[in-house]
Amino acid sequence: MRADNKRKIINAGIILIGALSALLRLFYVYYTPAWRRQHDVIGFGAEEGQAAFIEYFHQGHMLIDFDPRLRWGFFQPPLHHMIAALWIRLLEFAGIAYEAACEHVQVLTLIYSLITLFFVFLIFRYMKLDDEALLAAFAIAAVHPGFILMAGSVNNDMLAVMFTVMTIFFGLKWYDDPSWLYTVILAFTIGLGMMAKISAALAAPAIALLFAINMIRGGISSFVQYMAKFTAFGFICGPLALWSPVRNYIRFGVPLNYTPEVGEEITASLISRIFDIRTRIPYVSRIRNGDPYDEFNMFLGMMKTSLFGDENFAHAMSEAGHSGTGAAFMTIFGWLLLLSGILLAVICFCCTVKVLVSCSYIQSAAQRAYFAAIYIVSVIMYISFMVKAAYYSSMDFRYVLYLIPVQALGAGLYMKKAGRVHRRIIAAAILIFSVAVFALYLALGRC
Repeated sequence: MRADNKRKIINAGIILIGALSALLRLFYVYYTPAWRRQHDVIGFGAEEGQAAFIEYFHQGHMLIDFDPRLRWGFFQPPLHHMIAALWIRLLEFAGIAYEAACEHVQVLTLIYSLITLFFVFLIFRYMKLDDEALLAAFAIAAVHPGFILMAGSVNNDMLAVMFTVMTIFFGLKWYDDPSWLYTVILAFTIGLGMMAKISAALAAPAIALLFAINMIRGGISSFVQYMAKFTAFGFICGPLALWSPVRNYIRFGVPLNYTPEVGEEITASLISRIFDIRTRIPYVSRIRNGDPYDEFNMFLGMMKTSLFGDENFAHAMSEAGHSGTGAAFMTIFGWLLLLSGILLAVICFCCTVKVLVSCSYIQSAAQRAYFAAIYIVSVIMYISFMVKAAYYSSMDFRYVLYLIPVQALGAGLYMKKAGRVHRRIIAAAILIFSVAVFALYLALGRC
């Protein structure tokens, strides 16, 4: 096949995958109510939860004037909730009823998810992915259920992930062009990301590493110039990122690292949480769903929540009146998605490690160090959080959802130099994974 024809087919495939994944996100948002498959939301009209936090700003309040620990969900930084409240106001001004306007908050998170996918594509192109490698990496990121679930969320996770992915991209741009423009953009992406959720700070160490590398590379002659940029960065990023937790600490004594206990406590030992991999269903095991125990293996919990959230789709299908064929379909494809997801995760992990330790895939040592810092810091903090906060919700993969594009990039870069057999194995795993995702999340619309 001629190179130009092959390139046209690859480009058409990328456009098709992007369009289908966007439509799947849109369909998921369409059939998912604002109270279904949510995290820390509870529902509009409740007194607690992140939906209530949105309503608090919608009611005309500027800032909270009470200890946020007294109302569940109010301890979060408020950027998403302020934007959502303004969005509801705009929809009401356009003649949409309040209840419908609240449902349309998911339009915001859908937009955040699509913007994230766009910047993921920019990262892949910046790292010189092309042909089948670009198609494979983009497919992993585009169809991964974590981004579908977050597209229909009402909480602040998707906005924080969006800013984190933007930070990763603009960090690459800044390293090659440490101009004032990219310095300011980075200050805003990190600052606004932390104003959406403090965990967006996990990208900051990698950015600091790039700052240090460029300063050392520039030598004494550029020291003053870099210090001026770093000072400006701090004056922009610091207040945006920290004003909310610092205000809560000063006014109400809320610890800066405050995280409330949530969900059922896990009493299993650390050894069991690592090595006990028994699982009776492909979905997460939850006592509240009638299961005998809450999922306690950290790695199974991580995989299952990344693919299904915390809901049993077969159970949901039964509740919707499709207890026979419908529930069986969800169980079969649930297992297919879990097993193909585990296989793909192992492949991506191995590819990422190989890519980050070998200069044959990424020639720039600084870029390898940058992605390694993002990956290692995030994984360490995530596992540490799961161990310290022994609750089911601490295992949810949404906290580090931005690592999906990083691992997809690793798989893509590996494919560029891999042999035909390895490329076909990766492509087959992606195909099976994608079919299972579309089958499950299209069928979920009947629940």
